[in-house]
Amino acid sequence: MILNYVPTALEQWTDQLWRKAGIREPSQLNVDEVASRLNVWVHYLDETSRALEYMGMRSVLIDKRLNAREQWEDFLHELCHVLRHAGNQTLMPKSFCEVQEAEANRFVLYGAIPASMLMGMAIPDHLEEGAELLAERFGVTIPLALRRLEQIRRRIFAQILWEEALKFSPGRSASKMAMSPES
Repeated sequence: MILNYVPTALEQWTDQLWRKAGIREPSQLNVDEVASRLNVWVHYLDETSRALEYMGMRSVLIDKRLNAREQWEDFLHELCHVLRHAGNQTLMPKSFCEVQEAEANRFVLYGAIPASMLMGMAIPDHLEEGAELLAERFGVTIPLALRRLEQIRRRIFAQILWEEALKFSPGRSASKMAMSPES
């Protein structure tokens, strides 16, 4: 299914994070397992999810009013902030916050449905059927599975177009002109 797929730098970082933590199967992709393996404290509250780090202790506060799949997605978003971002967003310029939020949103896609775990998996050609399969297999919401599947398909298509374009560009090789869009 993901032949011709080129992962982004953030996606490679995420796959490496999961490998180092010993997370290799979709069944390991859940709040308790990931938090335990990455030494992140999790607490459930009747408030919007958020992340904080205090004196080296990484914490994710999850909105307990959400269902389990939504909590998992919120956890991944906040986990990205804890692992990759520093500072208090309320004190940052808006544009800087937007960059962090965009990265955290991409991390949710990569962390919830890692491309490395899709290798060899038969995914139906019909988009909605594929999204349902991924949602069930990876324990995510259908909208997230659909976004990830659409993203993967766009990247595969872009890579195929890129390789075709290189055929008509004398003196240039794929290695010199590697493509890695962050979409």
